[in-house]
Amino acid sequence: MVQAPQNVLVLDNGGYSLKVGPTTSKSPSIIPNAIFKSKSDRKRVYVGSELKECSDRCGLFFVLPFERGYLVNWDVEQQIWQRAFKNCNPKETSIVLTDPNYLIPAIKDLSNEQLFEEFHFQAVHKSSASSLVARDSFQNGAYNCTLVVDVGYSGTLIAPFFETNLIAKGVLRINVGGKVLTNQLKEWISYRELNVMEETFVVNECKEDACFVSMDFNRDIEITMKRGSENTTKRSYVLPDFVASQRGHLAKPGEDLSGKQCLTMNIERFTLPEALFNPSDIGIDQMGVVDGVLESLNRCPENLRPRLAENIVVVGGSSKFPGFLERFQRDLRSLLPTTWRFFVRNDVENPTTFAWNCGKNSFTNLEPNQFKELFMTKQEWDETGYSGEIKKFYKTI
Repeated sequence: MVQAPQNVLVLDNGGYSLKVGPTTSKSPSIIPNAIFKSKSDRKRVYVGSELKECSDRCGLFFVLPFERGYLVNWDVEQQIWQRAFKNCNPKETSIVLTDPNYLIPAIKDLSNEQLFEEFHFQAVHKSSASSLVARDSFQNGAYNCTLVVDVGYSGTLIAPFFETNLIAKGVLRINVGGKVLTNQLKEWISYRELNVMEETFVVNECKEDACFVSMDFNRDIEITMKRGSENTTKRSYVLPDFVASQRGHLAKPGEDLSGKQCLTMNIERFTLPEALFNPSDIGIDQMGVVDGVLESLNRCPENLRPRLAENIVVVGGSSKFPGFLERFQRDLRSLLPTTWRFFVRNDVENPTTFAWNCGKNSFTNLEPNQFKELFMTKQEWDETGYSGEIKKFYKTI
């Protein structure tokens, strides 16, 4: 008889960070998904969570396991996973993994070889972050249709679901996410004020701390052209010195900035995240997130479109800009038929960890028959291989 697992570990394996923890945890550990080297200590390599031991993050050099949202550098990922799994016993644990690779035949998927043969997990369930959100929404009994908008590091993924089945025709990817925005901000600052092309980590934090989504773009442009106190957008961003401070911050009005190195943040505070809505602003010929949702809905079966619009869930770290959700709701509402009910979930407290929480909710206290249906054991993998994996995990309509 199949036994339900005693321990289940949920790993949301994102391009920027891992969200990992057992289903018994209240919240996951968030671990950088990269290997780092610092200019100040070239002999030391910092793997994943070891970055917190780095005292000088100036000029950090990154080695990433993900490229364009897909896991391709398995040697790098293995080292990060080894440290992420150090507090669990894989031989007594089953794992839920978000992994886009098994849906892309052209990209070699080595996750099962790693999880079964290198780490020796009992069983594996593979999904996408969007699928975890849809599964939790359906199991809660509130909705049988879910449209997930994942505004992540490598890009924006829009995925519609009926119950727990992906509506494959409606899946749409936009190649604008947190990484593109950070790189764009580096170029703008380097051209205008200070060469920060090698300061990816610091500029990424500046983006997170200083930027917001405009609700009235033309009005905000006019504000940035004013002088003195009338320009309420213009702020100084104090760079970290890695002695007294490890992270930069927006200077408070009247703050003494003598002896501190600062960046001037003005129009870029809102023109940068505007690229999520209008990628053409930074020279990318793709639709924005709102137009992407509309296109995704139009690709779905006509009878499901209004029901999908009733349950839209926005997740991903790049949706955390102040004003993003309000702008998204306003712009999308204006494009949908007035007869449709329209609702964007407002209970997503942390878009970065929401998919992990959904996975935790869905895979806690499984019955033996549920475990058999949802998980693949090492024996099943040996017997059925990749085709068996697709049959078990890739549910589409």
